[in-house]
Amino acid sequence: MNTYQALLEQAGISSDYQMSLVRGIPQNPMFDVAAFENVIDHFETKDGDVFIATYVKAGTTWMQQIVHCLLHGGLNEGQYGASVPWLEACASSPAVIGPREAPTWTLDKINAAPAPRYFKSHATVRDLPRGNAKIKVINVARNPKDTVVSLFHHARSKPEFQFSGDFPTFLAIFLADLAENGSWFEHVRHWHSECLNNPESHLFLKYEDIYDNTKAAINSVAEFLNIPITPEILANTLVNTRLDEMKAHASIGMNHIRKGGYGGWRTMFTAEMSALFDAIYTEKMAGSGLQFNFGEDAQGQTQFF
Repeated sequence: MNTYQALLEQAGISSDYQMSLVRGIPQNPMFDVAAFENVIDHFETKDGDVFIATYVKAGTTWMQQIVHCLLHGGLNEGQYGASVPWLEACASSPAVIGPREAPTWTLDKINAAPAPRYFKSHATVRDLPRGNAKIKVINVARNPKDTVVSLFHHARSKPEFQFSGDFPTFLAIFLADLAENGSWFEHVRHWHSECLNNPESHLFLKYEDIYDNTKAAINSVAEFLNIPITPEILANTLVNTRLDEMKAHASIGMNHIRKGGYGGWRTMFTAEMSALFDAIYTEKMAGSGLQFNFGEDAQGQTQFF
């Protein structure tokens, strides 16, 4: 029995979900753990490098596409994974995940590329391979109920996870901090605090705000990255970051870009699941100062929590 399966058993969860553990955090089972940890400890960043650092299924691909388009004058030239590769995947799964998440890149090519380089990462604050250079970080956080639903479909659609369970089982895994990327609560709280403490080099955005006002989000990202933007570039970026455009030009298949939006969790959660989740959320997020938009309730009222 591997260590991750032991953690599931300790939590009283019976599941075929497969994960590797990287410094105690569940990660894609295709990753070479030693190579992953080597990147955390020894990757050499360069002044001007940029990381899009998110919890999984929090709008990462959308932000990659926004940055990709801004780097190409608003146009959708090539693939977002080539403009903003997943650094850890490139290093620790060069034969499987790397080609999906970092097309055209190898770790040697990344090391040789001039700054600014743009990366995707799901690292915690502690494990971001930031090195000693002056880097920038864009963190996107999404309300956890929609996150867990998206992550459930993600686990079911990617063969490496071998997950065939139902949503109640996956919700239990998520609330036990054993889903891919570990604890949503710690990940989001720590990144939010890091962004508040370092506003000149860290930008914190909420997925729901990006969805409600994509134009403002694009302008914020362009200003943060010092990328010149004109009305034409903005208009083209708005078009090329729509869900249908992203699906048509996705770097990754396998239902990686599924639905988008927020509030869809209500079709998956029972009243009992929601009440349990809310109790845990209230306890773990107390004092964080964070409030998320969970979408409209049955009475059409937007729920902030």
